[in-house]
Amino acid sequence: MLEKIANLLSEAVKEDEVKVFIPENPDFGHYSTNLAFEFAKMREISPDEAGKEIRNKLTHAAPKGFFSRVDIAGGFLNFTLSDETLEKEINLILRQKQNYGRTRKGHKKTVVVDYSAPNIAKPMNVGHLRSTIIGQAIVNLLRFEGYRVIGDNHLGDWGTQFGGLLAAFKKWGSREELKRDPIDYLVKLYIRFNKEAETNEELMNEARMETAKLQKGDRENRRLWKEFVRASLKEFNKTYRRLGVRFSVVLGESFYQKMLPAVVKDALEKGVAKKDDGAIKIALGDEKMPDIVIEKTDGSHLYATTDLAAIVYRVRKWHPEKILYVVANEQALHFSQIFKAAEILKIAPQTELEHVKFGMLLGESGQKMSTRRGEFIKLEELLDRAKEEAGKIDQKSAEQVGIGAVKYFDLSHDRRSDIVFDWNKVLNLKGNSAPYILYTYARLRSVLRKAGPKIKKRLDLSLLRTEAEKKTVRQLVYFPDMVAAAAENYMPNYLADYLYKLANDLNAFYETSPVISVEKNLAESRLALVAAGSVVLKQGLKLLGIETLEQM
Repeated sequence: MLEKIANLLSEAVKEDEVKVFIPENPDFGHYSTNLAFEFAKMREISPDEAGKEIRNKLTHAAPKGFFSRVDIAGGFLNFTLSDETLEKEINLILRQKQNYGRTRKGHKKTVVVDYSAPNIAKPMNVGHLRSTIIGQAIVNLLRFEGYRVIGDNHLGDWGTQFGGLLAAFKKWGSREELKRDPIDYLVKLYIRFNKEAETNEELMNEARMETAKLQKGDRENRRLWKEFVRASLKEFNKTYRRLGVRFSVVLGESFYQKMLPAVVKDALEKGVAKKDDGAIKIALGDEKMPDIVIEKTDGSHLYATTDLAAIVYRVRKWHPEKILYVVANEQALHFSQIFKAAEILKIAPQTELEHVKFGMLLGESGQKMSTRRGEFIKLEELLDRAKEEAGKIDQKSAEQVGIGAVKYFDLSHDRRSDIVFDWNKVLNLKGNSAPYILYTYARLRSVLRKAGPKIKKRLDLSLLRTEAEKKTVRQLVYFPDMVAAAAENYMPNYLADYLYKLANDLNAFYETSPVISVEKNLAESRLALVAAGSVVLKQGLKLLGIETLEQM
């Protein structure tokens, strides 16, 4: 609707970019614009005069009966949609159901989203939660907007750490223990290796030898490495299934190893890179960003080289309009360097590269979430705790409610900020939480089941006159606008905030407006509003990756 009004204004005043927004105060109509201020400057007239002129032009551009009022207040134009327009929109929800709000903005456009990216042979911890669920929500939102989205899990499955792990496994490894609990066992081996290497320099030499053998394609080392990768992926996939996360491709750092020499060669041939003390560096020409090393003195490569190779591959493979990196704030400098290097190398001239930053997940003390031993909490342990706590609310649906609660708590915050994890807020049945919204949805579905054949497929807005009903109708109409804003800005919290407001309005409507025990025509229209509310809540939660429950 917001875009529709912006287009009508653009047509009326012959301006390409017109900004329309939803006013905080409902007294200012359903939508507003400050276009009159810009128009006034151009015409050298007062904003109110400009507003009147725009309103007159809009009268001819807008369909008859689309607005009930267009007011001018302090230079702002405030638009109130007519009952006819609102009624059509609610009935559109009832007809389109899960497709309501879906657009074709991204038609024939591809976006690659790089997210999650855990390290092989290490357990996923709470530090991976934000990248994983924010990334999946962004994938869902962009697909809803019509984009072809490639969700890429860029695994950390290569590097010098595998030399130590290979050496440790050859010395002390047990295949039975590897099969029983692969990730925990590999972590124990790695810790043991590093501890003993502190007093035994020979172990570090062995690790370097095993790394070199792996990188040169030694059959035994490759076989063991693949076994470690398979075992780790098996464990990761259990967590991904619980979280409802699905990737288009899983391409780890190892996938790009054969491409790295070509990246270095290309940089040298273009005169972008040069040798400096035996290493090869790309000079970024920016005082705020250090030059980046793409090949060390021993001929090995770095994360930067792999990231540049990944850009080359993604651009050639998918021709994306954008590549989004859903990675923590701490990596801001790294990605600034990579994007600058890609620009200098001209390897993605038609592709926008963007770092979608997020803050840290902190414990209640304000520090990183960790165990008493100072280790990161495993993600599986967090999800198990969520299930256990949710069981106190609803034992039958503890898994869905608990995981949904963790997801919503994260996604309801501005991703750019650190957030303090608080179980009381995560599982609050009365506050801004998944259990509250899930319960609201289940409550609406219960009403619809009780009503049975009384459900009407169309709503008659003339019968709905209470303030609670009007607020609910108003909020429902905003759903496509909120989805579009969340997708465009990669901010799932916009949608989460909207769903909370909608749940509040639906609960107020339900508590003040009898639905079934009223005369037939009014009951049918109120049931239509209940049905529309349940459709939007379900679709909104689905876009956030949260499963709804028919009963709670």
